[in-house]
Amino acid sequence: MVLLFPCRNAHTLNTQLLLGKMLDVTVTSPSFIDMDMFDLWIEGFSIQEARVKLQAMPHAEEFSMSPGLLEIHIRDHYSQFAVLEAGLRHPDSFVQACAFNQLSVSTRKQLIQKYYSVDERLLRELVGRKLTNKTRRELSEITERCELRLPSCKRQFDNLLCVVRRTEDLPGRLVDNIQALFLLPPWLSEFYAAVVFIITNRFEVSKRSLSYITFGDLTYCAGQLMAHWSVLAKDLKDDSSGVDLDLQFFHDIKECKPLVEKKDYLDRHKSMVIRTLQENKEIKILPTVESNFKPISKAIVTIACGLSQAREMQDFFLDIVEKPSMYFQNVRLGQKRPVLVLQLLH
Repeated sequence: MVLLFPCRNAHTLNTQLLLGKMLDVTVTSPSFIDMDMFDLWIEGFSIQEARVKLQAMPHAEEFSMSPGLLEIHIRDHYSQFAVLEAGLRHPDSFVQACAFNQLSVSTRKQLIQKYYSVDERLLRELVGRKLTNKTRRELSEITERCELRLPSCKRQFDNLLCVVRRTEDLPGRLVDNIQALFLLPPWLSEFYAAVVFIITNRFEVSKRSLSYITFGDLTYCAGQLMAHWSVLAKDLKDDSSGVDLDLQFFHDIKECKPLVEKKDYLDRHKSMVIRTLQENKEIKILPTVESNFKPISKAIVTIACGLSQAREMQDFFLDIVEKPSMYFQNVRLGQKRPVLVLQLLH
């Protein structure tokens, strides 16, 4: 058994030892956290794996540390981290709790950020799945594909599940709630927010045709959807959760249907887009856009008009890839010009 005694002198320690049985004791006053060792722990290195890694470093030979002594050294640190883990699961309390006062606030915040660090490869695997016990049991297979260690994957899975449960019903912006509750930097909060948003709204992102889309791509898309399509996009004072989509907005989008059903509307829309392309001196793509305007416009409007239906909303990413994106690839507009065309269609 390993205990961390917040004692200031040996007398206090001896008194505490006399009150109990024989104990293995780790004493540091003030407490010292080896961040390099902490990195090994959160990455899932076993004591033996960590020992092999540390043995290759110059200081191990310099101080004549035998393999056995090195393992004891690592075990002491790992025991300390195991004690801290209970606090790290509640970051807001961890920073304020008196029990951890021997650690500076900056050290505690650094530990929190490291403990909640994520690997984008794993998040890309998890973002299309339900966070169930079944998925957790399948982590051993996912770890091999992501080239990660199982303890690290379990830590990230459990942290993600914790973030989902603690934020799913909270009013306000999702990223802000995650930052407030878990004291994470904005970029890391955005990663978690993207997963929570996509999982909560059950977007389909795990199909083979979507496998080329990176987690960074999904994070950007989720951020845009929350900024423009959520209930809070319309009213920041709304008490709704940041993951709630604006259903009234999707219902109103149906009014776009005449743009492809009525020839007059289609022609007027087309002439506006062509005129703007001319003003932007995009002469090279004018013939391509002009000859393919109707199928491209129809694909986008059809997707938009279906967003009020739950199933169509869930297939949003799939529809975008299989419909308008395919047209852009077939007509060879390049990488940047489709963005311009989509902005003009808006």
